[in-house]
Amino acid sequence: MGDIMSDDNIYIGKKIKEYREHKNLTQEDMAKELDIAPNHYGRIERGENSCTTKKLIKICNILHTDANSIIGGLIITPEHEFEREYDKLSIDDKKQVLEFMKFLNSRNKN
Repeated sequence: MGDIMSDDNIYIGKKIKEYREHKNLTQEDMAKELDIAPNHYGRIERGENSCTTKKLIKICNILHTDANSIIGGLIITPEHEFEREYDKLSIDDKKQVLEFMKFLNSRNKN
């Protein structure tokens, strides 16, 4: 817990807010269920406060979702990393990457 906003806290807060709004719950509803002050809950959604694992599980239970739905986007696999970097390339560079991938695949078949 802290008052330093991190990208992870901001991401998690946005996902929680998205699920909360989908369930038509207010921040006050969530704060009451979590037994915390509404302004504290608001800080969680804005990413100003992190939330403990225990609190995250309780939030997931209230929202009828699982933790992976909230934090899954933070888990970077090699495939995600490749896609993220690939998306930054120009069309010409993407063509070169494709050709290189074809070369590697043909080499691995032999």
